Amino acid sequence: MTTLKLCLAAIAAMLGVATAMAQTEKKDSVNYSLNLQEFVVKSTAPRTKMRNGAMVTRIVGSPLESAGSVEDMLSRVPGMMRMGGQLQVIGKGSPIYYINGRKVQDLEELKRLRSQDIREVEVVNSPGAAYDASVNAVVKIKTRRQQGEGLSGRFDVSDEQALKSGNNNLTSTLNLNYRHEGLDFFGGVTFQNDYLDGYRSLLEQNTYLKQNTNSIVSHTQTGYTQSDQKFSRMFFNAGVNWQFDDDNFIGVKLERGIWLKNRYWFEMEEDVLRNGVKEDYLKSESDIKYKNPNTLLVNAYYNGKIGKWGIDANVDYYSQCDKNDNHVNEQAMSGMRTVESMTENKSHLFAARLIAEHPLWTGKLQLGGEMTTVCRDNDYRISGVDNIFDRMSNVNEQNYAAFFEYGIMIPKAGMLTLGMRYEHVAFDFDDKTDPSRSVKRNHDDFFPSLSFGTRLGTVEMQLSYGVKTTRPSYYQLRSEIDYGSKYTLQTGNPLLENEIRHSLDLSGRWKWIAFNVNYLHIEDAIYDWTSPYDDNGVVMIGMVNFDRPIDVFCAFVNLSPTVGVWTTSNTVGVQKQWLSFNLDDPREATGKRHVTYDKPMLIFNSDNAFRLKRDWQLELNSQFYSKAHYRNVRLLQAYWNLTAAVQKSFLKDKSLVVRLSFCDIFNTAKQDALLDLGNYTLKQGDVFGEGRGNYSFHRVALSVRYAFNATKSKYKGKSAGEAAIKRM
Repeated sequence: MTTLKLCLAAIAAMLGVATAMAQTEKKDSVNYSLNLQEFVVKSTAPRTKMRNGAMVTRIVGSPLESAGSVEDMLSRVPGMMRMGGQLQVIGKGSPIYYINGRKVQDLEELKRLRSQDIREVEVVNSPGAAYDASVNAVVKIKTRRQQGEGLSGRFDVSDEQALKSGNNNLTSTLNLNYRHEGLDFFGGVTFQNDYLDGYRSLLEQNTYLKQNTNSIVSHTQTGYTQSDQKFSRMFFNAGVNWQFDDDNFIGVKLERGIWLKNRYWFEMEEDVLRNGVKEDYLKSESDIKYKNPNTLLVNAYYNGKIGKWGIDANVDYYSQCDKNDNHVNEQAMSGMRTVESMTENKSHLFAARLIAEHPLWTGKLQLGGEMTTVCRDNDYRISGVDNIFDRMSNVNEQNYAAFFEYGIMIPKAGMLTLGMRYEHVAFDFDDKTDPSRSVKRNHDDFFPSLSFGTRLGTVEMQLSYGVKTTRPSYYQLRSEIDYGSKYTLQTGNPLLENEIRHSLDLSGRWKWIAFNVNYLHIEDAIYDWTSPYDDNGVVMIGMVNFDRPIDVFCAFVNLSPTVGVWTTSNTVGVQKQWLSFNLDDPREATGKRHVTYDKPMLIFNSDNAFRLKRDWQLELNSQFYSKAHYRNVRLLQAYWNLTAAVQKSFLKDKSLVVRLSFCDIFNTAKQDALLDLGNYTLKQGDVFGEGRGNYSFHRVALSVRYAFNATKSKYKGKSAGEAAIKRM
């Protein structure tokens, strides 16, 4: 704005000079002329804006451009946050991702892609009828559109080393692209080697039972768990894209993932007490070997225009195979025991999707249909334990969907969009070992959506309503019992129902201020549930649908101004849920105990970047989440992650980039948790650690990126089976 004022003042001064010269010309009859060659008026455009109700953040030309991996960049985009190492859209949970219209099948791709390649990111809080009914939020990533012929490529290597353990993550990627006129040939390979050592967690489990004498018996297991993992894997992709005119594209892409090595060790040591008196000691060591797990995805697409119709067609084939052997050595006061188990899964998917759009009156009509067929075979065998048996099962599921969406511009009011999605799902679970546990069911559901966007002065706003669902994963639907230890068993639940969510969203933007308010009503929510299995302290971990709805409120505001070389993005938010249970608890006179989970979570994220001369950039970023209740878990401590980074670009075209970061400087990115289910409680230290990929955020990371003759693949394929693949 300062630059703009100076330019306007300069214009006014020049006009004053011109007026004075004109007056002088009249008096002295001398002809003066002033030629103004060019005026440049500069201003800073807002980095985040609204487009069709979505938050769109410009990456190119901003400090986020040099954040490192796309995964690191997304954690700092307004409307997103990282919780327990997982990227989430605030208030909506984990999203699905699109890169140039193609659905991301493997989230590791977000680590392999670099932020320098990204043009903008669009966060959709309220996906419409065009998306699968299980999609809560969508993140669309658009890369830079670069032109060029011939061979181009990019090489990336990064290494992350934890400071207080042996955790190390090494990743290297090579991508090549050859372009000639309308043809685009591309391919790439990524190698990843992880050594995850010594993730340790303290835990305490309690179960309470009432005996025939009406006395209360408590079983307590207290000790620690430790896990280690070594694995290496490779990802390959190759494809061809043909742009045969300005509006029409066709292409094929193949993606292959291969695990070269994957071995996981798990150790648990605990004391077992009965009514406070030590009754047993347990030390369990598990050695899990994964044999030849691999994935294959083939996608073919057409994207273009036929007359006034816009066409987007995709066909997918996806297969996944994994097998693991689990060898458990268990030492207790009663003696030694060895348990052997084997699990093998084979999955195949075929999916097709067609979307067509056409102008209609003063708006646009979009029609579409999808078909997904999944076949999954599971074989589970176990020996060394008496009360658990082999299981063989097969899952067949067909999902047929059709939708329409119509958006119309109402003069002097705004944009109104109506949508409806219909889905027919036929689910067949065949338990070949115990036919009485087989399940067959059909679902026929309608999912409406409605949104209205308008502008009030300089404020852009959109109000949206939609109905969505969450389908249980195939792992959650399994029937076999997994052996964890002498006192811990785990199983699935083929009878799980789909989770239904009603969502009401209000989002808006004014200059460099963006906000979102969301209310969520959830029915038949799917949760882990643990309960006593017998009178000897054994517990069973399973899955249930809650018998009462959950209400969740979420609101956040983001401030993203730029002052000179300093760009800052600050998100302040709150997330609160209303959830309560009447739980079985023999310690109470009534046998029931009322439990509430309604403590709000306060969120404050602050990202600060300083862009200095000679292509240097300094960063200081912070993420904070308070103690809170999250689903049926009580988070017992605040989470804080402070990260600093320095980055430098080299060479004339800035094609060589080196980045060094120090993550979780004070080693405070942890959260302890308490699970209270009435007659069962579990307290665990650093509950999110094992799910965050590298166990420790407290680490140093170094990455180097080099690109030559930069061109981008024009591939526009969009996977048709993302939701089903994710459930695998």
